[in-house]
Amino acid sequence: MKYRLEWFIITLLFGVVSASAVFAAPSGPSSYQNLGSSSYPAAGAANISAVAGNVSELNFEANTSSSTWQGYFGNVTGTIVLGNANNKTLYNWNLTSPAGQIYATRLATVPTWGSIQCASYAQVATEDNTLGVNQTRDQDSVNKTFLNTTSFSSFFVGNVNINSSQNCYATHLNDATGAPSSSFSEVLLHDTSEIIYTALISTPTSGFDGLSHQFEMLVGENGHNGDTSTTPYYFYLELH
Repeated sequence: MKYRLEWFIITLLFGVVSASAVFAAPSGPSSYQNLGSSSYPAAGAANISAVAGNVSELNFEANTSSSTWQGYFGNVTGTIVLGNANNKTLYNWNLTSPAGQIYATRLATVPTWGSIQCASYAQVATEDNTLGVNQTRDQDSVNKTFLNTTSFSSFFVGNVNINSSQNCYATHLNDATGAPSSSFSEVLLHDTSEIIYTALISTPTSGFDGLSHQFEMLVGENGHNGDTSTTPYYFYLELH
């Protein structure tokens, strides 16, 4: 699967509280819009004439699409609600520009949020293996993309605090200048079963394409050696 970008707008109804209150765990979006996908175009061939008897020195520069990643970017709106198990709302607060996190996982079951932690070096290596990556050769491997030296703002997953001091593997995606920006941070988490790609939601910022976005993120997808199969990802959000 070549590196493809998909543009999303996500809305979430968040924070239903009952008389027996518990911490608000991440939940799935109440709706979403997939506004389209695209991938980096392949350039045409270089036309260079050959002349019998000549030797020519050539220096080439080229771009090639990643075979390891799928990209997502977009915006988030939502509502905090106080209501009951029958979806009856006592009170609600609109979030036009919320903060929080977006979680993406290959787990078909709900992650064990209470066991969430930063992904370890061994878990990152396992993810590279799952994605068909050669860590020595492939520059777009997980361990070369997410580094445990990348800083990010502290956040909570339910009642579990995640911060840069925990040896977390994280990365920054590009803003409109074409350079990595702390406005678009992503962290690798793990619930003891599977990697959870976690994008931090920012205030609206001019993203890689010059348009305003609240998040940009990568998820792993094995497109090596002609693999064209697709992988379902399950998305959860936590807003405040």
